[in-house]
Amino acid sequence: MKLPRLVSGNRTYSSSSLRAWLLLNEFDIAFDETVIELFKDDSIERIAMYSPSLKLPVLVHGDIKVWDSLAICEYINESFLEGRAWPANQKKKAAARSIANELHADFQQFKKDWPMNCQLQTRMKVNGSIEEEIARLDAIMYACRSSYGDGGDYLFGNFSIADCMLAPMVIALKAYGAELTQKSWSYINTLLSNPNLEWWLEQAENEQQDYDWNWEQTA
Repeated sequence: MKLPRLVSGNRTYSSSSLRAWLLLNEFDIAFDETVIELFKDDSIERIAMYSPSLKLPVLVHGDIKVWDSLAICEYINESFLEGRAWPANQKKKAAARSIANELHADFQQFKKDWPMNCQLQTRMKVNGSIEEEIARLDAIMYACRSSYGDGGDYLFGNFSIADCMLAPMVIALKAYGAELTQKSWSYINTLLSNPNLEWWLEQAENEQQDYDWNWEQTA
């Protein structure tokens, strides 16, 4: 079977693509990649060639096609990693899966008002549900590192899918000046120092940015 192909969005904006891409790279899985630049006149047409949901990322592996970042991570874990992308300990694994799904499904206001933009650093407004969601993110990082972080520097000690789900939100928290506990900042600095994530951010810096940013969200 050919190498899996990840169809992703460009580095600056595509938070979901980062999640799947980071897992593949962190576990040294060989793959090909097709990058589709977002917010262009032909972006949807190009995405439709691969994705029935018209969203990215998509993983193509032979005649198998998987879309949605968490579904892709689960497929990678089952097909290439023999389950190693989740903690081995049952209690840790249950918590990691719960956190990963929460990060994937919830925090809609945060994702709308504080989206990942790897070329932007500015102080953002904090009000209403955004404040509550940032507090929950802070609590997740603090609790995971305190209760499950033995054996490594990531949420559950060793790197897992939960870290992939949190990565784009960590970029936003850092870029927009969130106020967090010291334990959470320690984790954020660890994740941002990950060589694969550093490479992604370096690539993003070199991309041409012409998306019309909503500056009303800045302080």
